[in-house]
Amino acid sequence: MLFNTVIWYFFFYAVIGYLVEVTYCSVPQRKLVNRGFLYGPWLPIYGIGALLIIIGTHHVVTKPILVFFVTVFLTSAVEYIGGWGLERFFGLRLWDYSTYRFNFRGRICLRNSTLFGLLGLALVYGIHPAVQKVVAAMGERTADIGAHVIVLVFAIDTTASVLSMRSFAALLERYHLRKGEIEEKLASQSQARLLVERLKEERVELMETLALKSRSILSRFPSLTSQSEERKGHLRAVRERIEEILQERKKR
Repeated sequence: MLFNTVIWYFFFYAVIGYLVEVTYCSVPQRKLVNRGFLYGPWLPIYGIGALLIIIGTHHVVTKPILVFFVTVFLTSAVEYIGGWGLERFFGLRLWDYSTYRFNFRGRICLRNSTLFGLLGLALVYGIHPAVQKVVAAMGERTADIGAHVIVLVFAIDTTASVLSMRSFAALLERYHLRKGEIEEKLASQSQARLLVERLKEERVELMETLALKSRSILSRFPSLTSQSEERKGHLRAVRERIEEILQERKKR
């Protein structure tokens, strides 16, 4: 039963986290902004963070100030480790706080950590008691079947999302390498005119392909970047081309 309870808590908080994140990002832009690494309406990092907060604040639940600081520490650790792990695995930064004041290596920042601390207070004293009642009211069979379905769905979604991100990272790398080759050939004065024109066309085609295939990922991670300055430039160019494509479609 403990397994089922943990899985359901994780699911609820992953979904709640997704709703919070989407609302937080959509309101300033006045349009729906889909966020999240996975395809489904859930953010696992929130589910993991919430479980750690519940466990980590169990012995200090009567002291809100301690709950706040414990939450800040735990969520910052999860965000930092998660960001570092994704960078190592994909070679990309899915979020970047380098432009924020009081950030640490662009992976965490004081503003977001403070907001997570406030969310932790809401979780411990308001949200979690309500979620506990909902989970406790489930029948044992319902909770058991539901927990296994959740695990299966998350496994499928995670696999598909990882493959998609790896594909994007590989596409960006191919674009980087081929563009470099094209630029090198164009710099040579000995190339025939027709070949020069074809190389320029290929350069444009590469950008079009990258823009079309990366639109979904870049919309979910507007601050996605890279440690490589050259690749940062590629990503900026891709975003600009996507905006141009969207503007062209509006004019039609």
